[in-house]
Amino acid sequence: MNKPLAIITGAASGIGRATALHFLDEGYRVAALDRSQAGLENLEQIQPGDDIETYVCDLVETDQLPALADRMINELGPPRVLVNNAGICLYADIVDTTDDMWLRSLNVNLVSAAALIRGFVTAMKTVEGAAIINVASRNALSSSPRAATYDAAKAGLLALTRTMAVELGGDDIRVNALIPGFIDTPVHGDLLEDEVFAENYRKLIPLNRFGTPDDMANIICFLASEKAAFITGQGIIADGGQISGQNYTKMFGDRESFASRQLDND
Repeated sequence: MNKPLAIITGAASGIGRATALHFLDEGYRVAALDRSQAGLENLEQIQPGDDIETYVCDLVETDQLPALADRMINELGPPRVLVNNAGICLYADIVDTTDDMWLRSLNVNLVSAAALIRGFVTAMKTVEGAAIINVASRNALSSSPRAATYDAAKAGLLALTRTMAVELGGDDIRVNALIPGFIDTPVHGDLLEDEVFAENYRKLIPLNRFGTPDDMANIICFLASEKAAFITGQGIIADGGQISGQNYTKMFGDRESFASRQLDND
């Protein structure tokens, strides 16, 4: 148990899987949580060895998480890093959004993070340089239609991040959030195979590309490292510049009338 331990939820695919692999490469032991047993088994095959342990769990069942945390601490020791990455987005018009959808979204995106922090934080206080990273979303700051449950839950996760940073700072536990933009992960299904959608959406992103899981994993590992020792309570936006604004020339074309109107109003 000499190697530090990182616990990662939603670790079977996408950002979580990339983050698990990055931490393993950096010499951590990793405890990977996900509801997909097949995905976790695949992760173990990619990086076989004694440094990875997997736990199948459904974060909807938040009342079971403190007991799971106790079990993991007994088996693995106290974690240095907790990454609350798991998420779920349930799209529906507000009139069709049921209480069950609200509860499922809030539990996976927000309440599970709070439950795991509650379960691990006492043990983390014994580890030097402990850090918690919550993976939120650009939707916490800039909303989308039909995503009320997701947007509200991710906004709550940002608020939880700030509260925990203030509350745990005296124990030398840093708490930050990653705020990803559109990341090319399996959660989007075959959406990016739609060339019209992909081409037009990229116009909203100043860097003109979608983010990758490795892009996000690099930031998470930085926030967990000593290089970020004076950063806490922050939401780090990584969206290729989308939330900063759009390049209207790129969106609507380099039309002479558009350019001339700009010159006329200089």
